[in-house]
Amino acid sequence: MKTMFTLTRRAALIGLAATALPVRAAESTPLRIEVPNLRNLQFFSLWIAMGAKLFEAEGLVPFILPAPQPRSVGGRLFTGEADIAVLPPPMYLGMMAEAKPVRLFASLFANDPINLVVRKEIAAVRKVPLQGSLKDKLGALKGLTLGVAGEPPPRLHALFAAAGMDAAKDVEIVIIHGPDQVAAFKERKVDVLFAHTPYLETVMVDEGAVLVIDTSGGEVAGLTGNQIHAFGAANIVVREKRDLLIKVTRAIARAQRMAHTDAAATVAALKASAAANVDPRQVEAIAAIYADAVPVNPRISIDGIRRAATLYPAHPRHPDFSIVNPADFVAADIAEVALKTL
Repeated sequence: MKTMFTLTRRAALIGLAATALPVRAAESTPLRIEVPNLRNLQFFSLWIAMGAKLFEAEGLVPFILPAPQPRSVGGRLFTGEADIAVLPPPMYLGMMAEAKPVRLFASLFANDPINLVVRKEIAAVRKVPLQGSLKDKLGALKGLTLGVAGEPPPRLHALFAAAGMDAAKDVEIVIIHGPDQVAAFKERKVDVLFAHTPYLETVMVDEGAVLVIDTSGGEVAGLTGNQIHAFGAANIVVREKRDLLIKVTRAIARAQRMAHTDAAATVAALKASAAANVDPRQVEAIAAIYADAVPVNPRISIDGIRRAATLYPAHPRHPDFSIVNPADFVAADIAEVALKTL
């Protein structure tokens, strides 16, 4: 089991738009970032960069623009209202299917954000081997009721398949909408949750849930090293504001380095960011889980895009990769230049 991060320093709280002067105010450039929603800690690298003022260090002034609806994120790229957007797999896959003029240029998250937890008393009674093999741990959960939202079951089945098991037969799957998962767990309507933030850290901190499968930490090969959330920009921005995107990517690379090397600074940055509006203990709990899900650098994974298409829904539809080349929707040179100029 991972230990909780220890907070050793606090950063000053910031609002949804960065208000402090950048390091070089004379060169300050506004940066409009569209996100699916606020306070979603899955956008881990972004929030670290915001809280640690890493965009400002590049002479940028970031402004966070929540999308009207999560499934509409990226729309402002094509109207010129946003410079960049956080694009989860369902959105960038749908854009590829529709041949939208968009390029992914920086990876934000690589391992799956969804993890498996069980009620503490059940873990004790069943003697779940928390340091055991994937098969042994899942085997100890056979016959239990497992709650999961409507879209993640392909990933749940991939998890069980990795252990040579069948989720449809080995547990009782109950579809529970995300906002209802905490109540279902608390009221013992389910024994196990396959969940992501904010429900994951809430049941761990408030209900004593035990992390059994650390998917975000890379425990399940098929759910590791994929292309989850990424920064995207319209083609015209890639052409005309290349230097801006390089600066953005450099800030993200520094945030990712922080996530992997400085636990206390990572937690402090998250707490100082626009995402932190919850119990500090929950921020520390999810940081301890999600740090390993951050890629070691912001390079976009083409193979990860292909794998994401087998695990995530796409809106409005999936691209046909027999005729669509995902590399055509990636500006790989941006990350290369950013990494060389760190």
